[in-house]
Amino acid sequence: MLDERWSEDVETIGGALRQLLMAEATPERIRAAEASEDGRDLALTELLAAFGLAELGGEPELFARIAFELGRALAPTDHVETMPALALLRRQGIAIGFDGPVPASVRAVALVAGDSVVLMPLRGQRRRSAAGDMLIKAVADDGAGEVVGDRTLADRLRRFLALVEAARLTGAAQSLLAYGAAYARERKQFGHIIGTFQAVAHRLSRAAGEIDAAELLVRKAAFSATEAAGGDGAPSPVFAIMARAKAIEAARFVATNVHQVFGGNGFAMDYDVQLYSRRIRGWAGRGGRPSVQLAELGRMMLDPAQRDSIRGLWHYDQGIQLPRWAKEADAVSG
Repeated sequence: MLDERWSEDVETIGGALRQLLMAEATPERIRAAEASEDGRDLALTELLAAFGLAELGGEPELFARIAFELGRALAPTDHVETMPALALLRRQGIAIGFDGPVPASVRAVALVAGDSVVLMPLRGQRRRSAAGDMLIKAVADDGAGEVVGDRTLADRLRRFLALVEAARLTGAAQSLLAYGAAYARERKQFGHIIGTFQAVAHRLSRAAGEIDAAELLVRKAAFSATEAAGGDGAPSPVFAIMARAKAIEAARFVATNVHQVFGGNGFAMDYDVQLYSRRIRGWAGRGGRPSVQLAELGRMMLDPAQRDSIRGLWHYDQGIQLPRWAKEADAVSG
């Protein structure tokens, strides 16, 4: 059964990483990294390697928590993008380039060529994103690269990437929300703290609910990857889709509402709101569109065989009971 809290060991590691990032991933360092050759803070990258992130191992929950903390700090590194290959292939410095660009700083990229997953040296045209990342859209060369698996592996890597991307977005949004709440407790308008205005309080409380839901789904997706939940080391297709889609929706919702709380200051480079919102926008756009993936989830729910094999969805141990109206719709369509 899923415990809604992070496990004790994971919480200890996550807390230690948070302390390191609070000291090293400062807004000034993040701004400086945007102008660097590959969008990274090299000193921070070395510290994170010494912390053990380059050789990370363990359950998917640990990878998700590390990604959460890296997102929370807006850490200018490529660790999140390389987590799936590290977790499932035990290979370092390899990004997953199935559905979008990858950081220019990685040494290799995993691509789908025919029915195989191949590893290739990263080559291509660099471009700097709005968030300051240096990205490359990699393309497979026919007959080149090291074959490491088939489309089953590709599916597992894609699902694991969805988990850590969702965790990073959730962490960034949670940190942005805390930044916005702190501003609302200090900023005065018309002689009053703006956080006491009902409209501002409602915006922030709704945002808090959205991001709490996203974090819980990240935890559930990580749990679904475990052997105890019948997983294959990567989140189940259902929870991979749900976690990523919810994280994107919640992070965008938080960014929109925190910008509203800041008013015109939200667009000023002197404030850090734009550091968060630019990265949330950039990270959310890296992979496939959530609407396409949610349509895929809907098709799963309409297929009785797939629907009945789903484990751990809400209060159902396996499968899901359709409401009466859905059964009637199935009967009509049949």
